[in-house]
Parts: sequence; structure tokens; C-alpha cells
Amino acid sequence: NIYSTEETKQVLRLSLTEFSLPKFYLLFGISKVKSAAVIAFRSSYRDRSFSPGSYERETFALTSLETVTEALLEIMEACMRDIPTCKWLDQWTELAQKFAFQYNPSLQPRALVVFGCISKRVSHGQIKQIIRILSK
Repeated sequence: NIYSTEETKQVLRLSLTEFSLPKFYLLFGISKVKSAAVIAFRSSYRDRSFSPGSYERETFALTSLETVTEALLEIMEACMRDIPTCKWLDQWTELAQKFAFQYNPSLQPRALVVFGCISKRVSHGQIKQIIRILSK
């Protein structure tokens, strides 16, 4: 059972309101719709068919990823204040580091951004690995 303080509830309410605004759809790569629910909760069979050219996928900019990561970090930190034994951030950081230092042209740049946003401490070895990756 999780008991949230009023401060945490306020952070969660404000975040939900903020991400529900159309101007924030772009951050999640869904700017070409009037409602996020149109994309998130498609229910008809016809809407699920993906023929070539029927669905144009929007790109997700790394600057948007940074903004989304910082917002999620704020939410996570607010919740973690109410759950002293919570290890969410440690797990997220571990996963981000794993993908940041593993060669994958699709995931590695995104993981480096996330790792940079959420890391509280960085070792000399990690800095060396990041420099090595960025110099390639």
C-alpha cells in the first residue's frame, strides 16, 4: 500500500495535466493527432492494419527525449520520497547504462541521453567509455 503526500499528488496531477496538452504530443512523437487517445487506444481492426504508407511514423528527437526523461525523473523522484526502499531510479540508471555502452545504432544515442539525464554519480571509467563512444 502506497501512501502519497500531498506534494507528491500535486506533482503527479500537474505532470498528467502537462502531458495531456496538445503542445506536448510532439514530445511523444504524436503531434499529428487531435487527441493522444486516438493513437494510444485504437480499437477497430481497420485501424490496426499497417499497409505501406498508411501510417507515417514521426521521429522522436533526442531533445524531446531529454525533456521527457527529465519529466519522468521528476515524477519518479517525487514518488520515491514516499517509498524509502524504492530502487526504481537505480534500476533505470542500470538499464540506461547497459544500453548506452552497448553498440546499437538505434538505442545507444537515446540511452546516452537518458543516462546523462538520470545519473547522479559517474565514475572515471564511465566517463572514458562515453568519450570513446562520442569520438567514434
